[in-house]
Amino acid sequence: MGRTDLGWTAVHLPAYYCPPVADAAATVLPVRRYDAGPRGHVDPARPGRTEVVVAVSYFGDPPATPTTRGAALVVDSTHDPFAPWLPSAAADYVLAALRKTLPLPDGGALWSPAGHRLPAQPAPSVRHRAAAGQVLAAMCLKAAYLSGSPVEKNAFLSAFAAGEAAYGSTAISGASDYTREVLPAMPVDRWRRQRMANAVVLGDALADVVGLRAHVHPFGVVVECDSAERRDALRAALVTRRVYPAVLWPQPPDAPRRHLDYSRRMVHLHTDHRWRAEDMLRVAARIRDALAPATGPRRADAGDIPGGRGQQDRRPIRQIRER
Repeated sequence: MGRTDLGWTAVHLPAYYCPPVADAAATVLPVRRYDAGPRGHVDPARPGRTEVVVAVSYFGDPPATPTTRGAALVVDSTHDPFAPWLPSAAADYVLAALRKTLPLPDGGALWSPAGHRLPAQPAPSVRHRAAAGQVLAAMCLKAAYLSGSPVEKNAFLSAFAAGEAAYGSTAISGASDYTREVLPAMPVDRWRRQRMANAVVLGDALADVVGLRAHVHPFGVVVECDSAERRDALRAALVTRRVYPAVLWPQPPDAPRRHLDYSRRMVHLHTDHRWRAEDMLRVAARIRDALAPATGPRRADAGDIPGGRGQQDRRPIRQIRER
């Protein structure tokens, strides 16, 4: 709609961004990259009057809003779609992929805090319905597996992979009937509070672990290791202990150096509403166990993390929870 109806001619994306999303945007408009990421940003080079700027909420934190926005500012709030700071972000449009924070097989949201016109709501296509059904089947199989039923792990992993591959082959579609019906009934605010409370527990439990720094965010906990080698070893060790961290996001070799370095030293630990404090403490214990051979019993000091002053992001718990 921006290209055909509003005359947009280019989109400025942060240098640190999900690569498949950037690739998809490039099929619609020419993409310009500007130096922005979880560790700060530099304003885009004066976007023209027909160019738009995308700002990203990294891990649920309020985005650094560029001072120049061209024709419109679009905020990607995927990591916290229900953040209370969103109305004050002065965004023309907000978008979010809902299944990153909610147990849904599909669904994206787009709205305009400024009251701008939105694209027409598309109907769910037949191919998209089939893909969403495959992902939903995988979710059900995984739930049965976790409850102890005799379901093979590869059964739901294969179903997930098939559904994801099918999404990539479909045209623009509306959300599945399941998502449309279930979303309004979800206690999203309660789940959000639980996710954030879990993040605080996990962050506190990792406060004195040598070789890493834990950053508490509304989306979860980012563990920033002091080297790429330690990150890789920790990630592999956690997988063997049935803890599955994510890298958000792997950056291409030609990315700005500071963003590439950060992506190679970080992992994200989910803290969502399925779990409670004891689960977070169990994850922390497995991280300590995974690092024990390399770190020993020594406590951390300010020299362990470049530029660090201790090991945990010490923002007040009230600030984390209210954001």
